[in-house]
Amino acid sequence: MAVLFPSPPEKLKSLNWKTILRFLGPGAIIASVTIGSGELVWASRSGAIFGTALMWAFLLAGIFKGVQVYASTRYITLTGEHPMTAWNNTPLLRWWFPVIFIAIPTFFTMPILFSGISEIIGYYMLNLFNITLTDAFIGNWTYREFAGNLAATIILVSCFILSILTNLKVLEKVSIIVLAVLLLCLLIAVFILQPNILDIAQGLIPGRIPDYEPWIFEKYADTIANHSKWEEMALYLTAVGGGTYDYLGYVGMIREKKWGMAGKKVASLKDLKEAIRDKAQLKRAKTWIKAPLIDTSISFFLVTLVTLLFVIMGASVLHPIHEIPAGNDLLNKQEGFLAILHPQLTWVYRAGVVLAFIGTLYGAFEIYRYSIMEAVRAFKSKVVTGKNIKFWNKATNSYCLIGALALIWLPQSVSGNIVDRMVFGAIIGGALTCGLWCFAMLIIDKTRLPKPLRMGKFLWLAVLLAGAILTYLGLLSMVDYFSG
Repeated sequence: MAVLFPSPPEKLKSLNWKTILRFLGPGAIIASVTIGSGELVWASRSGAIFGTALMWAFLLAGIFKGVQVYASTRYITLTGEHPMTAWNNTPLLRWWFPVIFIAIPTFFTMPILFSGISEIIGYYMLNLFNITLTDAFIGNWTYREFAGNLAATIILVSCFILSILTNLKVLEKVSIIVLAVLLLCLLIAVFILQPNILDIAQGLIPGRIPDYEPWIFEKYADTIANHSKWEEMALYLTAVGGGTYDYLGYVGMIREKKWGMAGKKVASLKDLKEAIRDKAQLKRAKTWIKAPLIDTSISFFLVTLVTLLFVIMGASVLHPIHEIPAGNDLLNKQEGFLAILHPQLTWVYRAGVVLAFIGTLYGAFEIYRYSIMEAVRAFKSKVVTGKNIKFWNKATNSYCLIGALALIWLPQSVSGNIVDRMVFGAIIGGALTCGLWCFAMLIIDKTRLPKPLRMGKFLWLAVLLAGAILTYLGLLSMVDYFSG
């Protein structure tokens, strides 16, 4: 009988705290990519608007998306086949699902995210260096908008060059450092602030979305109140851990780790059935799935924890004084999170912001290369091999760069402001497609894996629940957005 699954490393067979971090890889990248606009901006904004009332939404989104991603990385580890390819090889899903719900939203959302994130940090840099500009016009832009666009362009192009000159191993190390610095600072700040534990506990209980308070209509009529609470929710659901455009590439990055069958030949259902007749092969397969479980669990735990900490900080610091990150000023108000401890700690926050957003843009270039390649590979596998991979890398990076620059430099009257664009990106590539992704995973788990390798009852139910709730919330957000 041919050996299918390679022997797992000894450190995976006998895990302990010294060895477990060795299996934190692509997950660290997805965490660093999403900790930026997601947690620093939208989680803080949620706390500023709703207090701790929506902590349950962030918690559930983090858990459900972790379940979604693990089900997917587990599948590619067992089969060597990306879920995108599996969906296109499944009669019930062929073409319509991977094209309409995964590939198209991914393609159109990527430049939106690059432009929005670049502008957020660009405008923040203007404020950081105390660059004050008038609202007089220079061409089609105000002086402030022009300067913000220029700063965003410099940052975006710098991260583009950085992504070309470095590799995946460097990216993983940088990502882990960024995560550690941010988490340490936040934990200290929350500990010293001592927020109301009862309010936090109540906020973690799933419930309704509260209406905007009266002061929001008075003070933020043009920047907050003109968006419905469901549009805000769409932003928050996408904020935790990203969306399908991230996960499509993240799952593909597992190939580089060579876990199980990932990065090797694709094992058919027949191959898998034959292999697991050997108990040793079955044991190897079940040992290998520990690797993506570790990677996903640690990464999404950290992402969710950082998100909840920023919600608490927003609720504790910004909500009482009626200050909300809004318009193009999406990062400055959060400086108060650490400044209330000591004014000099503002620089810790500033360093963390710069590191987080550079990590976001830097990592996104790497992840989205895989997103595009996996989308193309699902339909034309022969065009994503060997030398062609360099072409797809360059094509994806160029598309993201040029598309983002176009959105940055188009007047806001045409492309919309940062929040408008990010809301649209969240609507088309966020919760709804994540929920449908979960349902599609249940289908291929049933049809393309032998019974001993399928999800256990607990994981199966978790994926089903994640699919149902994310789809439901995504549909509500989409209906509200397009009907308004």
